[in-house]
Amino acid sequence: MEVRMSQSVYVLIRPDGTVGWGERIGLAEEELGPHGIGRAFLTDGSTRLRVAMSDCALLLTDEYAPNPYARQALAHVAGMPADAAPETRGPVILFGWDPRNEWDSTRPFSADERALIGEALEAAGCATGS
Repeated sequence: MEVRMSQSVYVLIRPDGTVGWGERIGLAEEELGPHGIGRAFLTDGSTRLRVAMSDCALLLTDEYAPNPYARQALAHVAGMPADAAPETRGPVILFGWDPRNEWDSTRPFSADERALIGEALEAAGCATGS
């Protein structure tokens, strides 16, 4: 299945730096592991972008590898230095959020968001994966 970038609602950043864009967030959530999913806004003032990762990733450090790629990319999108960003472990999802979407609360990224995220992924050294 080919993902149309204009319809992507999420980007999944894995600890090895590979990245996957997609339209159905449920597929990406399967990679987060069996311990539940924690979601948060990217920044305190953000109402359009959210982040998701395993609820237990920061506690189960033997099971969830550090994810410096996600940390750097998310910091770039949020407009903060990477060393000021919170720790990330395991796969991390950045997604467009729409509280009116009753199905899964996602929305496609805007063209500006896609460009900024692409720039952030490049700066973090990420590579497109599946």
